[in-house]
Amino acid sequence: MRKSILLIAFVASLPGLTLGDTVVSVSSPATVAKGSTFSVDVDIAGVTDLFGYQLDLSFDPSILQATGTITEGSFFQSGGGFVPGTVDNVGGTITSNADTLIGPISGLDGGGQLIVFEFTALAAGTSGLDLANIMLLDSSLNNIDFTSTNGSVTVSGTTPTPEPSSLVLLAVALCSLAVLAGFKNARA
Repeated sequence: MRKSILLIAFVASLPGLTLGDTVVSVSSPATVAKGSTFSVDVDIAGVTDLFGYQLDLSFDPSILQATGTITEGSFFQSGGGFVPGTVDNVGGTITSNADTLIGPISGLDGGGQLIVFEFTALAAGTSGLDLANIMLLDSSLNNIDFTSTNGSVTVSGTTPTPEPSSLVLLAVALCSLAVLAGFKNARA
């Protein structure tokens, strides 16, 4: 019992580490193929009374391009004022993304998906997906302390091969049959 108490006291005394910290993090596929479109999520965990947030996301514009599709994550879809940010594919930023609850209500507890960004992989390489200017507010409009974790995605140099549609396959098969029938008729 005494060892458990000492362990808990030691962990609680570590700088920057407290039990139940709010964490804002970026998640994406580890690797995508050049030319593919994929989603990047910003998630939150361990939050209490989250009423609103604002954040920016930066990326390497020589490797990725934001498509402009920015959607509200499932955590705030209980009704609010979602504001998708402004995309700058030259500078590699998506700024002023925000969401808030509306009315005199309590904030949200727990965790989930805050926002989803869609990207196209332009070139081979690794791009950071870095959060900036994060602000979390509770229902009294006080700041909520948090830590953040950035992400990254690696683009492989190969372009994905599109699968032929069934209509194209059918057309190729019919043309092949017509050519074979022409050869048979020419021999007869």
